[in-house]
Amino acid sequence: MRYQNTESNRKNWVPQPLGRKGNLNSWIERMERACPDPELGEVVWLDGYSSRTAYKAIGFKSNGDVIWQRGKVIKH
Repeated sequence: MRYQNTESNRKNWVPQPLGRKGNLNSWIERMERACPDPELGEVVWLDGYSSRTAYKAIGFKSNGDVIWQRGKVIKH
């Protein structure tokens, strides 16, 4: 698993809802392994997902869990 957190990725990231159902707990575990201590606004890619699909840390719950939003980075 890998992640990149660059200013360009932050600026060029746009939300893109998934519209699918799946194993949420498994996905949360993958996100925690890929980026265990994200910063607000950090953009994260998961290996095995579309190369354009990324997730952005948009907030934190009161218990410290990250709130991720699915999207993509638009390359110019």
